[in-house]
Amino acid sequence: MSSDEEIFGKRPKEYFEVREKKSVAFIFSCLYMTFMGFIPIFLGILGLMKIYFPGADHWFFILNIFLGILMIIGSIGTFNLKKKGFYLFGITLLVDILFHLSLGFEELDAINGLYLFIGFALVPIVPRWKFFK
Repeated sequence: MSSDEEIFGKRPKEYFEVREKKSVAFIFSCLYMTFMGFIPIFLGILGLMKIYFPGADHWFFILNIFLGILMIIGSIGTFNLKKKGFYLFGITLLVDILFHLSLGFEELDAINGLYLFIGFALVPIVPRWKFFK
């Protein structure tokens, strides 16, 4: 018995040793990422109908819809174990946050999405990173 085992006890199962590629938690995190992509699309459609931010320009909502579509593409890529899809989702989420904050729209949907993406979606994805291509 080493000195570490005497102090801390027996080590639990290693977190990064994962045998299955897609667990239930991984599927739920990809579904959450897809849902986060639908939020900017929904808000963009409401904005084009002048229900949401009635004084904003049309290009704002069109760009918002485009960012939502890129998020959905990134979540599908992540579900298919592609590193590019994971990076696309993360970068698009950050661009969406910076886009809203630079125009003065302090929406909480994108910022909460970032916190939940870091806290909820990354937990099942990180151990499966070795399966990503």
